Amino acid sequence: MENMEITNQIKVRIEQVENENKDFIFLCGKLDEYLNQAIGGESKREKYKKFNHLDTMDYVVVIYDGKTPAGCGALRKYSEKEIEVKRVFVREEYRGRHIGDRILKNLISQAKEMGFQRMLLETGAFLQASVHLYSKYGFEKIENYGAYKDMEESLCMALEIVEDNFI
Repeated sequence: MENMEITNQIKVRIEQVENENKDFIFLCGKLDEYLNQAIGGESKREKYKKFNHLDTMDYVVVIYDGKTPAGCGALRKYSEKEIEVKRVFVREEYRGRHIGDRILKNLISQAKEMGFQRMLLETGAFLQASVHLYSKYGFEKIENYGAYKDMEESLCMALEIVEDNFI
């Protein structure tokens, strides 16, 4: 899948890739570095690592600026009716250019196409830009689910997938 769009004076394209794609792995490494810095060290994120194994991702996209990977996102089946949003990230130099919007729109569209009825995600309450992006697309705060149930720093959100979602 390839789709070209001009976003704030850069030409970007979004591509579906495999979960072992080198650019996806690179971007996930950058996401982990960002999160480590934001919360004060890798040790504080240790309990989350087991939930982000890249080989468990069912659908992966990377956004490119030319040949440069600018952002990524993924989906992982959670249940027969629910799919989880994972590893959404935009490199710092590309933020503010609506690349996160492109990624999230693509993930919502794909979840619909795959026949899921609900999207779930976990983020940090301190990640205000992420929370804003998800809220903008209709995700609402829910009780922490699954493995995140007892993690106070986690913020879980969900989106009911219906035909009239604005994607």
